[in-house]
Amino acid sequence: MTPNTWPPVHRTALKRQPPLAACLALIFIFSGCVSLQLSQFQDYAARGDHEWVAAQTIECRRASEGCGQLHLTKGDACFQLAKMDREPGVNFACAADELEKGLALKQSFDAAGVQLQYREKLCESLRRVHGWQSGKAAEETPDRLLQAANALYQLAPESVPAVYYLASARLMEIKPILADINAATRVPICLRLKRTVNRVLEVIETARGDTPPHWDRFAGDYQRLAFDLGAAMQAAECR
Repeated sequence: MTPNTWPPVHRTALKRQPPLAACLALIFIFSGCVSLQLSQFQDYAARGDHEWVAAQTIECRRASEGCGQLHLTKGDACFQLAKMDREPGVNFACAADELEKGLALKQSFDAAGVQLQYREKLCESLRRVHGWQSGKAAEETPDRLLQAANALYQLAPESVPAVYYLASARLMEIKPILADINAATRVPICLRLKRTVNRVLEVIETARGDTPPHWDRFAGDYQRLAFDLGAAMQAAECR
């Protein structure tokens, strides 16, 4: 009788497969490192040392509460530095990148207001950084701002910040092509500009009778945006 035979065991293959305990240990170590770094970030941020937080490197890229909050905390630090006029071009770029990553990685928020603040800061960072950009980065920012503004609008429909950043994104998209406008492109461009300026003017008119939330912070911005939209319509020779 032929004895039962078993397939040979490839010991080299077995050695290459880390045991489950080792995998779990790595996960726990990674989670612990993220928690430790987040605790440090929050301590320095609470003391107002935004420069230290902004200078740190974040290795994690996984969707998790801790990893997402790390990027959001660093993004907020860069945003604070930019608002203080500390290398605004560099720090608004940092804020935009880190807030974008953090919002993509963080799975939930304890309060909707917290998420709104981060999304508003992302929009503001993208709006402000565009003036320092050139080349491919400058070309990509209008679309990034439009996506960020749409996400803000979904969270707070018809809100003063959401309407403002959507209108800003549309103006940012149109400005580069005004110099090359022709008979074929003038009509669609003018239609977009008119719809945008009308929406902005509606918010301004509404605010005169019944002040909506956040209007005090955005009143001056709306006036400047309405002027810039009007100037774009004039440049496009809209009728």
